Amino acid sequence: MGRTIAPYSRQMLQIEENLSDFRRSLRKQDQEIFDDLIRISKLQVQAGVMASLPYPIDSMILSMLIDLKKEINEIKKNLKKIPDK
Repeated sequence: MGRTIAPYSRQMLQIEENLSDFRRSLRKQDQEIFDDLIRISKLQVQAGVMASLPYPIDSMILSMLIDLKKEINEIKKNLKKIPDK
C-alpha cells in the first residue's frame, strides 16, 4: 500500500505546532498578530484542500496575503472617501 497523506487540517495544525517556538519568541503584540494570521489561514481551509499543494504552508500564506490585501483595498477605498483639505 502507498503512504497515507494526513488530512490538510491536520497538516495545518502540525505547521502551527512547528512554529510554536517562533511564536513564543515574538513580542506579545506580534504573537497576537501571528495568531490572527493563523486564524485567517484556518478560515480558508477548503481552498487549501482544493489547492493540493505539496507544502500546506504555501496555501496558508497565500490565504493570509489575500486577507491582508483585502484589508488594504478596504482602507484605500475609505481613504478616497475622505475629502481633501
